Amino acid sequence: MKFLEYLASDEAQRYFADGNNEWPAVASVKVSNPALEALGAFKADSIPVGNLAMYAVKAQVIFDKASYR
Repeated sequence: MKFLEYLASDEAQRYFADGNNEWPAVASVKVSNPALEALGAFKADSIPVGNLAMYAVKAQVIFDKASYR
């Protein structure tokens, strides 16, 4: 639990945003990262991630046909 709390902390979120050029998962965390700023404002997808599971089999078939690894 402590590790998960750390990952959600402002400190860790800034670390990952600056180190990996990833948008913070915590919306209140502000970062100053030129690579992220060049991408423009983050826009969250409105589709619930759970809905993507219905396409997993179809996506795998496409990956297999394309020999994607």
